[in-house]
Amino acid sequence: MKFMYRGRHKQSGLVVILFTIALTVLLGFAALAIDVNHVVLNKSRIQNGVDAAALAGAVVADAGESQAKIATAVLQTIKNYSALDGNSDITVDQDVSFGEGSLTVKLSDEGTLRIQFSNDPTSFPGTIGSNDDTYVRVEVTDVALDSFLIGILGIGKSVSATAVAGPSSSVEQTCNLVPMAACAVDGDDSTNGGYVVGQEQELKSTSWKDNEIQSPGNFGLLDFLDDHSLLRDHLAGGYKGCLNIGDDIGVKPGGSVGNVAKGLNTRFNDDSSEEYPSDKWIGEGSYSDYEAGLASQTPASNYIADGELYRRTLQIPIIDCSKGSGSGNNYSAPVVTIGCFFMKKPAPTNNSGDEGVIAEFRPNCLVNNASFGQTPSDSGAYKIQLYKDPLGSGA
Repeated sequence: MKFMYRGRHKQSGLVVILFTIALTVLLGFAALAIDVNHVVLNKSRIQNGVDAAALAGAVVADAGESQAKIATAVLQTIKNYSALDGNSDITVDQDVSFGEGSLTVKLSDEGTLRIQFSNDPTSFPGTIGSNDDTYVRVEVTDVALDSFLIGILGIGKSVSATAVAGPSSSVEQTCNLVPMAACAVDGDDSTNGGYVVGQEQELKSTSWKDNEIQSPGNFGLLDFLDDHSLLRDHLAGGYKGCLNIGDDIGVKPGGSVGNVAKGLNTRFNDDSSEEYPSDKWIGEGSYSDYEAGLASQTPASNYIADGELYRRTLQIPIIDCSKGSGSGNNYSAPVVTIGCFFMKKPAPTNNSGDEGVIAEFRPNCLVNNASFGQTPSDSGAYKIQLYKDPLGSGA
């Protein structure tokens, strides 16, 4: 009996040892799972912040600002993102004065921020010229995270992320267009419709007889939804529908002088609102005058501090009028491309014989919503978008 008792005692001790070992292994796996999930969560968070920062920097770059201002916009975006609820592991709160070429800084959480530029989204770093598209690469590395159970093993945790952003290629489908049309100079030119940079164009004629769309009653207006009551909002920028290159599109008969002026002239601080803001510069003149006015901000009455850049550049369909068919309400013509036309002055408010809507052709313009091809292009309507980072695994 004593022998049997000692055997059971030994077995009981072995079970305790095996249970302790198993519990230790299970706790180790639990610790690893908690810390891995923590890393994955914060990897996603830092990637979102870096994506937003790259897009913000690309928007500033697209406005022609200096590298220092672009870098400041990138850092400010990351700071704003780190301050959001749930992002306490990504702490960025310092101010940095960037100089040209000094674009790598240590973040307050021991991470590193690096900003690079190129005129080619597939190659960084690269050179950029004054007339080149600018692509911005943002890299944040070694953002330290708190270690939980895995810290017992002396193992630290950190996350990194990269993103590249810049202008897209020209449009294949465009949304948020302005309901006006220009006849193509060359219907076979799918990029510019035969227009050259700086060419002046009357987008809406004072008389339909003088309009390039040779159809009775047509002044160069479009009515995307066949609802004339929406024309004013659509001209102000409220059209949400989309248009494919090559589609046939109809025109809206009638001059609609009042609605045209009330819609387009929101860009000149006339009845502008938060939804349809004024441009930042409302002085009359060419695009070069516009740029000079923005730079000098004088006279102050022409500078709208809370305005939105490039609101005076209209994204409108260029149609092949030589292939138009029908008449009046039934007229339609195929869309060759999307043109970018800068309004040189406000639209006339009455039928006193003033000229129509006078604009200057621009090589490119920013649109809010569109689908694009894969190869970047330096002409036509475009948007700011993310690209795959050629140096890493960013978006």
